[in-house]
Amino acid sequence: MSPKESILRHPLSRRTVLAATAGAAAAFAPAVSAGPPGGRPPGRGSASGVRWPDVRSQLAAVNPQVNTPIQKVVTNKYTPGMLLGNGDLGVVVGDSSAAQQTFHFGKSDFWGDNRKTVSPLVWQNSILPVGWLTVSAPGAIPAAAGYSMVTDIGAAQVTTVLPFDGTTVTMTSWTADQDNVLITEISSAVGDADLTLAAAVVLPADPAYPSAAGVADGALWLTRQNNAPGYAEVGYKASVASATVVMGGSFLATTTSTTTTVSAGGTFVLPGGGSVVLLTVFGSHGQDLSDPSPAPTPDDLRDQAIALATSIRGRWLHDARTAHRDFWIDFWTRSGVVLGDAQLEAYYFNAQYVLGCATRSGVHNPPSLWASWTTNDTPNWGGRYFLNYNAEALYYGAFSSNHADLSEPYRRMILNEVPWQRNTTHNAGYQGTAFQRSLAPFHLYQTPPAPVPVAATKNYTKLPADQKSNGVFAALPLIWHWEYTRDVDYLRSDLYPLLRELDAFLRDFAVWDGTRWVFQHTSAHEGGDDTNPNLDLGFARKVANTLLDTSVLLGVDAELRPVWQDFLNKLSDYPTGTYNGVTVFLTGEVINNPGLPDTFEPGNQPINMEGVIFPGEQCAIAGDPMLRQYAINSLTQMNSWGVTPGGNSNNGFCKEFVIAARVGWPAEDLLQKLKASIAHLWRPTNNTVFQGGGGIETTGTTEALNSMLMQSEGGVIRVFPCWPSGRDASFTLLAKGAFVVGAAQRGGAVDEVTLLSRAGGDATLQLPWTTGSATVVDDLGTPVAAVVSGGRATFATVAGRGYQVTP
Repeated sequence: MSPKESILRHPLSRRTVLAATAGAAAAFAPAVSAGPPGGRPPGRGSASGVRWPDVRSQLAAVNPQVNTPIQKVVTNKYTPGMLLGNGDLGVVVGDSSAAQQTFHFGKSDFWGDNRKTVSPLVWQNSILPVGWLTVSAPGAIPAAAGYSMVTDIGAAQVTTVLPFDGTTVTMTSWTADQDNVLITEISSAVGDADLTLAAAVVLPADPAYPSAAGVADGALWLTRQNNAPGYAEVGYKASVASATVVMGGSFLATTTSTTTTVSAGGTFVLPGGGSVVLLTVFGSHGQDLSDPSPAPTPDDLRDQAIALATSIRGRWLHDARTAHRDFWIDFWTRSGVVLGDAQLEAYYFNAQYVLGCATRSGVHNPPSLWASWTTNDTPNWGGRYFLNYNAEALYYGAFSSNHADLSEPYRRMILNEVPWQRNTTHNAGYQGTAFQRSLAPFHLYQTPPAPVPVAATKNYTKLPADQKSNGVFAALPLIWHWEYTRDVDYLRSDLYPLLRELDAFLRDFAVWDGTRWVFQHTSAHEGGDDTNPNLDLGFARKVANTLLDTSVLLGVDAELRPVWQDFLNKLSDYPTGTYNGVTVFLTGEVINNPGLPDTFEPGNQPINMEGVIFPGEQCAIAGDPMLRQYAINSLTQMNSWGVTPGGNSNNGFCKEFVIAARVGWPAEDLLQKLKASIAHLWRPTNNTVFQGGGGIETTGTTEALNSMLMQSEGGVIRVFPCWPSGRDASFTLLAKGAFVVGAAQRGGAVDEVTLLSRAGGDATLQLPWTTGSATVVDDLGTPVAAVVSGGRATFATVAGRGYQVTP
């Protein structure tokens, strides 16, 4: 495969900035969209009806803000620093000192090996940071009060106020959305004195990751490589460079240093009442060692970054600001919720902000555990992609929030991975494809291997992982992309072939015991040798049911439909047992796991319901009453609500509340439990939820709130299915079937439901009123025929048309 640079132009116009050399500033100006899709002005929403001024006021009320410096920004887990990002470049903003500000940098494609800090020394695949920038005021005396930091999540920028005697420094920082550039606009108030500031760019001095720093052409530069020879070298070679400049100016005195770090620094003057712009431009390159294509050296990347950074002028900055504004207005107006609760909205909108910063369509690598917000060389678990929930949970609420496009890098990675996973599966003697538990992104840079035949003898110990549910877990966001967008071309070319691979493995791996299909030698939790985990049984049903539906739509595999249906009919029931006198779901029929030997686990994460309820989605609020009751019994007896020690607060935050919403847990009680968990796990420094077992996946609990406001399982749209009748609320969300749905509840009543059909087809709405009647008109005022029966209205829609349903 060809070498991949970190900023390749993609469908959303990310610009290949490092292809540029010195020249006119106009040569680097990004292509700027005229506005959100549909040609609407930015203030009117992305064809969703959501108004930007309304959302803007909501966001302003929930911005993270602090009045003292943030401590422990550098961590091997999910940093408490304030966050910026464009899906490829990640920036963590925060410093423990009130006299300076630090920006830690990460890139989605800068991966290598790291060393665990425990003995014996162990190397593991890992995402690595790419340095940091500190801005300070040497010799200035900090004022006693006035320090502040705030993230404006609506504008996606962090503003820091550093007060000194005689001058107050204000820094506003943001990442460009079409270039990998950090912009820091620094100003002081009229009447302030001139102040000399210093900028320093720094990397660790580590022979395992060769780094260098220096000053050239008025720029402070850094370079870093992922692995030096002899240090657990992997087949993927990556280099990164950055160049920091004073826009349109230059540094005064400069220095370089090589001690425990490599660094370059320079001073510049902030004029009283004036402003200065610091620009930090990033470039990186990665390719497999087997790739014979010429690769730029770190010095090449450095020179290109310097050339771009020193050429940028006002026109580029204006266009970058416009593109940044337009991206985030479009992002925030694709959906909307009004929850009437400050705490819930603070969680919800900040989680959405993390999603929008962490991933973008077209970047090379999807976000992993910590996205590109790595702050040291030993991030926990290497920051890898864990397919047994962490990597997928980021997207739990993305689709219903109308952000299906943001899953594109993840979907591409999973599809790309199939040839390697298939060969491992075949070597173990099984058809189809199973998946390993965790991944690094290196296969994205390699030529896929030729397929190998299926070995003559089955040996389950040679399969990619103990958890045979990993493959379907990995595929869930790809299935949701189809269900929410109804993109038939994507279904035909990407999803359907993957489902056939997964189905082939599941049916070959299942064992016929004379009366039913059984999954043996799989694992509910990591490290087990279990029989019939809830996960495996639910996920197998998800695959077979999706194939049954989509094969009809595509007009293929008619001969397999009876096979799939027979497999479903004879697949083992979900394992259940009795606990405190009620029937509950068990994690598995037989659990053989020394670390977690119990089949029912009060206080733990609810993996005993992930297959059947969510994310497996085989039963929802109007589904099988018996299964729903088992789920409610299980939730009650487990008492896993993210506020007590154990798996419920370590890995469960993304799970327990969505499951409860999907089965119709009493709504007000569910909200109170969710609020208590948010408070227990809350970090006010960046308004995120932190749980010990992972990082950015805590954003996925937005799906709990979305599911309380709307559900669309089984082809039926339900508004406020699990929302307290005494709480006013409104929403605009995306339903399965590609319907943008809006509704408001006031005084316990819903007067109308609006619907925008993106793909056409029939829409079925569970009527949220008791009259049993419905009137439907389209957005031209034309009456639309509807079949009303059993409290539901079904009507035909045309792609691109809007509809209003009233009693």
